Amino acid sequence: MSVSAIRINATVLPAKAAIIMVHGLGDSGSGWSWMAQLIEQTKLIPESKSINYVFPNAPTIPITANNGYNMPAWFDIYEFGTAKAKQDVDGFFKSCEVLKGLVDEQINKFNVPADKIIIGGFSQGAAISLATLTLLKIKIGGCIALSGFCGVSDEVTSRHTKDINYDTPIFQGHGTVDPMINYDYGKQTSEFYKKLGFKNLNFHSYSGVAHSTSEEELIDVVKFIKSIIDK
Repeated sequence: MSVSAIRINATVLPAKAAIIMVHGLGDSGSGWSWMAQLIEQTKLIPESKSINYVFPNAPTIPITANNGYNMPAWFDIYEFGTAKAKQDVDGFFKSCEVLKGLVDEQINKFNVPADKIIIGGFSQGAAISLATLTLLKIKIGGCIALSGFCGVSDEVTSRHTKDINYDTPIFQGHGTVDPMINYDYGKQTSEFYKKLGFKNLNFHSYSGVAHSTSEEELIDVVKFIKSIIDK
């Protein structure tokens, strides 16, 4: 499966880092493309003009939980907010392959060092990003998971590539009043990946935040990105 993407290339070459941010259900790459401007405006990352940004667009598919309504999505959802529901395993891992391909592209086409590539996403995008980190056969710089979850833990466990990214930094953020992906579901996801072996995962709670992000969370994300790019 190939997808289109919003791309914002580094204006100071060569590109020294790359951020690939995967949107959530019903959104598009343009829905997160403001992230490049946010990073620039914070002035926290001196080399921000040397970052490649990729914001991929999910295909439009029928969503079972929305009565079959066609929406941009990385995989079908049969029931919102629970790991116990039937899962679209094939669709999920096809999207993981898309993200793996975008990582490979940054390395092979743009010569970005693998340890300066950060993958991440929101909701469905966070779920895809966390799982993809377990499947990569190269070590990357980091992973960002906002309002994320894992409904396919058994399949991730059986497919993951063991210890390649076990010490890769992971930023997981979740609002305490999220009505779509319950806060406890986010915490369970965090504990699952830690148990799997990812020892550098830090879970951040954001009081009063629903299924969205807050200014505090976004600044924390930029600081996380800085910590990887500045290494």
